[in-house]
Amino acid sequence: MNSRPIYKSLMIFFVVTLLLFCSSNKIQASEDHPFYKDIKEAYKDSKLTYDSKVERILYSKMPEPKDIFEQSGHGSEIPKPKSDEEERIMVQTTEALHRQFFKKVKTGGQYCPVEKIKKHFDQTPEERIGISSGGYYRLFVAYWTLKVRLEEHRQSNVSKHGYGNVCYVDSLLRFVESNLAGAFFPTPGSIQISETVRRQGIQELLKTFAPAMTIKELYEGADPEKTRWPVLK
Repeated sequence: MNSRPIYKSLMIFFVVTLLLFCSSNKIQASEDHPFYKDIKEAYKDSKLTYDSKVERILYSKMPEPKDIFEQSGHGSEIPKPKSDEEERIMVQTTEALHRQFFKKVKTGGQYCPVEKIKKHFDQTPEERIGISSGGYYRLFVAYWTLKVRLEEHRQSNVSKHGYGNVCYVDSLLRFVESNLAGAFFPTPGSIQISETVRRQGIQELLKTFAPAMTIKELYEGADPEKTRWPVLK
């Protein structure tokens, strides 16, 4: 009895199974992710090594969401790492993304066309904050174009996969966006944080990720009434 056909069939089955397993843990090709170039640029600017190991971890599929809130993709917690190496890569990625954000604020960069802010939030930056240049304008544009691009990606994930944060880098981006929102564009609510505490939080962010920047530079041209805080002196 010739065992070659059976052996060949088993090998084909093994290869197909392996490919299916790999595809289930990597939803999409890394290059297709809308923030792929931004992540690589952030690593380069921070002088960090970006290799296949980093890419594999960042673009690995996250566990299925446990509830409706996780399914929505609005959560802002860093995923629980499975190893020290994963933790290191997640931390250095969020740090690099913070540095990249402040670089965009400094240089007037943005994450998507500024016109999309009006499309998503019904107001242009000029209509919302009353200025079209200066440090606060650049801060506003950098944050809200990040918010818009992330939201478009979240909606695309929900449409394609049924939930918002598909791979680990999605959650890391959401964490960074939420951290920046809490510092610069907090949602009004019942919990009031004093100007002193919020100012200290911003100073800590700048000290860690943009030591050459000052609060005065960030809020250049801002109308205190439209920024809600701080009352600039």
